[in-house]
Amino acid sequence: MNSIVLPDHPCRICGQASLSEFPRFREVKRVTSDSRPWGAGGRIAACRECGTVQKLIEEDWLAEIGEIYRSYTIYHQAGGKEQPIFAGNGAAPQPRSRSLLKYLESKTVLSAHADVLDFGCGTGAALRTYSECHPGWTLYGAELSTQSLALLTEIRGFRQLFTCPPRDIPLRFALITLIHALEHVLDPVDSLRQLSERLTPEGILFVQVPDCGKNPYDLIIADHLLHFTLETLGFASRRAGVGIAELSDSVLPKELSLVGHLGSPEIPVVSRSAAQTSIERVGNQIDWLSAQTAAAIAVADSASRFGIFGTSISGTWLAGVLGDRVSFFVDEDAGRIGGLHMQRPIISPEQIASDSDVFVPLIPEVATSVIARLSRPTIRFHAPPPLA
Repeated sequence: MNSIVLPDHPCRICGQASLSEFPRFREVKRVTSDSRPWGAGGRIAACRECGTVQKLIEEDWLAEIGEIYRSYTIYHQAGGKEQPIFAGNGAAPQPRSRSLLKYLESKTVLSAHADVLDFGCGTGAALRTYSECHPGWTLYGAELSTQSLALLTEIRGFRQLFTCPPRDIPLRFALITLIHALEHVLDPVDSLRQLSERLTPEGILFVQVPDCGKNPYDLIIADHLLHFTLETLGFASRRAGVGIAELSDSVLPKELSLVGHLGSPEIPVVSRSAAQTSIERVGNQIDWLSAQTAAAIAVADSASRFGIFGTSISGTWLAGVLGDRVSFFVDEDAGRIGGLHMQRPIISPEQIASDSDVFVPLIPEVATSVIARLSRPTIRFHAPPPLA
């Protein structure tokens, strides 16, 4: 895929005027991070210096973000209940925040009594987990507004919600978490720097973001500004003065996890070849999204009854593209089955009617695994095309 050099747009991570835009992305329909379909028109680029993939901050994008956040409702498909994570190893699904807390507990000693801040706390999914597992913690949140304050105050141990920049928070914390927050931040390096300076001397900073390298669907989330890989998350953190104790892509599927502490600002070196690889990968991912759309339309147009597997990001995105071709959604989350998504019923795999076609919009290896597990002679499941 051809890209266009944009000398007037500095990279959000390294600051260099080295972005290359992918013009075909402007034609791709998108989705919001709270799983609502969103129209085409976004702009995305990759930095030729550090390889970071990012949206372009312009007036139109800022207006879209404002519109998205004014009506933001996370996990609305399950009445606000946190999304369970299916590890794919036969284990029962767990809420994301519980899985992450167990990981943190395996990597560091967490005091029974500590001040803890969740930056980008939303309606308090992670804070509720912290309260349940560590009742001695004093909990704080940080958000853009006080919209969820009433819900947060119901959490045992919750003390205060901050809506100011991190540098203005008048406390220091033994643990600061950013769970699916950094990808939304306009100035990620400065925000990480300010947050790390709010740590106690032995404090821990924990960051989790989607893994753009493994998950092309991250690109189509309209309100995600940054799209990280292991290399670019580490690069941004070191520039911010975060000392990295652990950086992993294996804690949860398709997600990146960083355990850090206050360190010294570095000017890490990245190779031009790595940046070029990033540019090529994103071009292939955009082409794959377009090919998937064409494949799903072909299946839907020949089906007597057509459904989509999943009601989160990828399923919602594809349903937004296909429109009235979609009759139902299939989901394995018990909290969602029996409800409606996009005015269509959510059913379990066992409830799929015979002679139905179900498209599985997941990365190919995951889609293949799901289809092998759910396959029945009377149901036709369809995977996306291979991803180069």
